[in-house]
Amino acid sequence: MKNQFKAPLAILAALAIAPLPLAAQAQEIDFMVVDYDAPGMGDWWKLLVEKYNTEAEATVVPRSVSAGQYYEQLLIQAASGAGPDVLTVNPNNLGELLAAGYVLPLDELIDGSDMRDAIVPGGWDSLTVEGTTYALPITGRTLQLIYNSCHFEEAGLEGPPTTLEEVMEYAEALTVTDDSGRVTRYGMNMVNANEDPTYETLLMLTLAHGGAFSDAEGNFTLDSQPVIDALTYFKTIYDSGVIPQGMSETDMRALFATGGSSMTIDGQWQFPFIEENNPENFDCYKTASHPWEGPATGGVNMALAINADSDNPEAAWEFIAMAASDELQTQFSDYSPYIPYGVNALNDEQLAAAPYLIPYVESSGSAHPIAIPGHADQFNEIWPIVVDAILLTLRDNVPPEEALATAQQQLVDCCS
Repeated sequence: MKNQFKAPLAILAALAIAPLPLAAQAQEIDFMVVDYDAPGMGDWWKLLVEKYNTEAEATVVPRSVSAGQYYEQLLIQAASGAGPDVLTVNPNNLGELLAAGYVLPLDELIDGSDMRDAIVPGGWDSLTVEGTTYALPITGRTLQLIYNSCHFEEAGLEGPPTTLEEVMEYAEALTVTDDSGRVTRYGMNMVNANEDPTYETLLMLTLAHGGAFSDAEGNFTLDSQPVIDALTYFKTIYDSGVIPQGMSETDMRALFATGGSSMTIDGQWQFPFIEENNPENFDCYKTASHPWEGPATGGVNMALAINADSDNPEAAWEFIAMAASDELQTQFSDYSPYIPYGVNALNDEQLAAAPYLIPYVESSGSAHPIAIPGHADQFNEIWPIVVDAILLTLRDNVPPEEALATAQQQLVDCCS
C-alpha cells in the first residue's frame, strides 16, 4: 500500500498494458470486515473467503474489527498507508471516504463484468455519487408492516391496513382495555423515545404524506407541510392511547413479539425473535407492504469497496464480484437476517419457507435512505435535532409547526 492517491483508470490501464507475471499476481488481498468471527453474517463472510481462496489466484486475508471500532480503525489505517484492499462501507460513511480520495471508482469494472444487472434495480443508487459508482451493495433492509392476524380475526378485521387513516382505525379496533381502563393490549407500536428510531418513524410518516426531509438539492425541508402533517398525525396517534408512550425500540419489539401489541412497522429480523419468544403463536404473525403509497425507508447497510491505493484492484474486484455470485447470494439468507441485493437471491423455495420476507424483497431496491441525501455523513448530528422536535410536540404539546421550524433552523446552522 502507498499512502498516495492513484488515478484509478491509470492503475487499470497500467495493469492492462503490462500484466504482472502470474506468480506476482498471486498476492494477498486484505479485507477489513466487521465481526468476521461472529456467528451468522461472519459465517457467510467465511464462505466467501473460502470460495475465493480456493478458486482465485490471489489470497484474501480478513481483518476482523468490531462494529463500534470499525470506522475509526479504517480511517486510522488509511491515514497510515496500511488500509485494506477491500473494505466494507455504507452510504453514511461513503462521502467522507470519497473526500479523502480513499475509494476506487468501479464503473469500468462493473460494466466490464456485466455486474450491473446482477444487482436489484435501485441497489446501486445510494453508492453512486455524481454519476460514479464506488461500491457494490451486499445487504440492505426496509421496514414493513407486521401484524398479528389472530388479533385481527378476533377484532373482525379481514386484512392489513393500506393507508395511515386505516392504521388509526385498525389500531383503535385492536386496542384492548380492562375494566379500569388500563390498556392490556396496544393496537400499534410506534417508536417515540429519545433515540434514532423515532427519527425514522417521522421520516416514514413524512414519506406517507408525500414529502421528505430535504429537497432535490439537499436543502433541509423540516418546516415543509408534509413534515408538519406527518408530525401532526404522530401526535394524534400518540395521544389516542393506541400506542405505548416513551417505550424504547427494544422494549416495543418485545411487547409486540409476546402479543402485547397487534401491529408494528419493523424489519424481517423480528420473526426469529418472535419464534424464540412466542413459538406457540408464531403462525399468527404476518407481513404486508408498508401502509402508504411511495417508498419504504431503508436501503443499503453494507457494501464492498476497493481502496484507491490497492496494488491489485483487479484481484480485489474479483473478490467483490464473487460476493454477488448466484452461489453466494442464494446462501445469504441462511446466515443473515438482512436482505441481499442480488437479483433472485431468494428463490421461490426459500420465499415459500419464509413468506414474511416477500414485502422486504419487493421493496429493497426502491427504499428511501434513512440519512438525508447529501448529508449522510452528518447523520449523528442531525437525528438528535429531529428527535428533539418530535418530543417537543409529543410530550410538551409544542405545535408541530413551531417545533419543526426550530429544528429546521438548527439543521441549517449545523449542517448546511
